[in-house]
Amino acid sequence: MWTRTSCDSHRQRLGPAGWLVLGVIGLGNLGKRVATVGQAFGMRVIAWSQNLDPAAAAAAGVEAVDKQTLLRSADVVTIHLRLSERTRGLIGAADLALLKPTAYLVNTSRGPVVDEAALINALRAGSIAGAGLDVFDVEPLPPDHPLRTAPRTLLTPHIGYVTAGSYQAFYSGAVEAILAFLDGHPIRLLTA
Repeated sequence: MWTRTSCDSHRQRLGPAGWLVLGVIGLGNLGKRVATVGQAFGMRVIAWSQNLDPAAAAAAGVEAVDKQTLLRSADVVTIHLRLSERTRGLIGAADLALLKPTAYLVNTSRGPVVDEAALINALRAGSIAGAGLDVFDVEPLPPDHPLRTAPRTLLTPHIGYVTAGSYQAFYSGAVEAILAFLDGHPIRLLTA
């Protein structure tokens, strides 16, 4: 029988979600939705952002903590911030060094929030378990970019928002516009 005690020494990869801590950086609309998913899997959810109101976090069932506590405690750190001068480079080498060696970093917000060079170094050194990235400093990610060969990474081309429904809406609208144009009756015209 698997118990937390018997599995702890083997936690090089994520174990049952009920044992895990999800650290949400940026508890806005998207961050709250991700927190809800973590809670649905029994994860303890903690959050930090520069302006996080502890009462708002508590209302979402999330514990507000400081940045260092989040980075030291979380098994998965997920980032949901807008890019601004305050958030550019917010997660650097010193922050990545606080992560547990079994922790994963997920960035679906904006690439420059995380110092890419520092992240690549952390991945190559094995100081974190891995990273899931949907955003990059330069998009699309160049073919020779070092993240493409970094170990323990899952890279997607800024499509974290894509669903079958959004593809259906986008492509059916595009096809409709092309057919209307070819029929000589363009639709959704832009006028100056």
